[in-house]
Amino acid sequence: MRRSWKLALLSVSATILLAGCSGSGKAGDAAQTKEAAKSKEAAQEPVKLILYTYSSSLTDAEFQQYIVEPVQRKYPNISLQLINRNGDENTPEKLMASGTYPDLLLVSNIYIGMFNQLGMNMDMSELAKKNKLNVNRFDAGAMEAIKQFGTKDQLFGIPFSMNYGMTIYNKDIFNQFGVTYPKDKMTWNEMLDLGKKLTRKERDVSYIGIDPGPVDQMKEQYSLPYVDEKQEKPVLNSDGYQKLFTLLKQFYEVPGFIGDKGKYDYGRNAFMKDKTVAMMPTWGNGVVGLLEEAAQQGNQVNWDLVTQPVFADRPELGRPANMPVFMMFPKSPNKEAAFRVIDTLVSDEVQTDLNKKGRLTVLNDEAIKKQFASELKSFQGKNVQAVFKLKQAPGTVLTDYDVELKKILGEAAKDMAQTGKDVNTTLREAQNKAEKKMAELKAK
Repeated sequence: MRRSWKLALLSVSATILLAGCSGSGKAGDAAQTKEAAKSKEAAQEPVKLILYTYSSSLTDAEFQQYIVEPVQRKYPNISLQLINRNGDENTPEKLMASGTYPDLLLVSNIYIGMFNQLGMNMDMSELAKKNKLNVNRFDAGAMEAIKQFGTKDQLFGIPFSMNYGMTIYNKDIFNQFGVTYPKDKMTWNEMLDLGKKLTRKERDVSYIGIDPGPVDQMKEQYSLPYVDEKQEKPVLNSDGYQKLFTLLKQFYEVPGFIGDKGKYDYGRNAFMKDKTVAMMPTWGNGVVGLLEEAAQQGNQVNWDLVTQPVFADRPELGRPANMPVFMMFPKSPNKEAAFRVIDTLVSDEVQTDLNKKGRLTVLNDEAIKKQFASELKSFQGKNVQAVFKLKQAPGTVLTDYDVELKKILGEAAKDMAQTGKDVNTTLREAQNKAEKKMAELKAK
């Protein structure tokens, strides 16, 4: 009898327990359903996001085509406003002072540390986990460059597209002077010699055989750091910089290279609009949009491309991993919507489309890479494979001092070009300035 009573009591208890669990489950399910409905409703509400770009080489047309259009196809409720850094206008400091806070930032990866210091960037690792973003899909070199910032599990940037080095050249200038076109994997010295044949004045037009570009182009390719390993002092007067500035000085000393008022840097306008520069090593992202716009308008330069010039002792190495990365502003009230934008733009579908339009994909997908620039009118019949013929140069460890020391290095190159100052004096003065600047930064 006692055993039957105990069994009956257990049966009743189990029934009550199961009923309780069932009720709890229904309540939990209801809460989850309500939360999901709330999230879905929030995802459909109109939201305007501000995108701030800094050194990312994004034209207004590219902003519409590469970002606005793919986002609005998936999220019609999300609109985007672009704010571009333009010289001294819209600097990060001025943006913060004005109270104009962006939701998203598109910035060259080398400036991640600077924006972290300014408090304009945040760790996106939790959002990435929540949205199941698989970072292993991305180029290993790109992720290695980003992972320099923060701890192993932190994520302070998500790559948008890979930048790529190349040399574009004006075939008409070569034809005019009967000079053979450049070839893939030519060294800097070989291109210097080729450029000498084209730097001349003809019918009051000054032609420049090759514009070597800013000094940091060679510096990055030769994997030279700004500071020593312990980050105690700058190293701008090292053997590596001696070699680099000795080479650079040879470009500046070509008769006819230095123009009126000490002009020594010519750039995209001289190549595309004035059509007076024969060869220009450059980042692809900085010119692809402009080349396509010119082609669509029927004002295209008669151009082609070869690889980035190489150093003789590093004949297979191009430029290091470089890319515009998405970052998020910590004070943004629209973090979920902002991350949905990023997630959309790194999807296979959008990356395939971007890659066809000349923005090299960040994904480890050879099938996508093979379609590079296939939809660009400006790239039809061009030596597109030159983009893939060199390996990435090893990157250097990025530091909090790099942005300021980069300015000093650029000023040193300008001084050497315009005054004819010798390499030893130029670098000694640059080293002294860098030491003072680094001491100032350490004291802050």
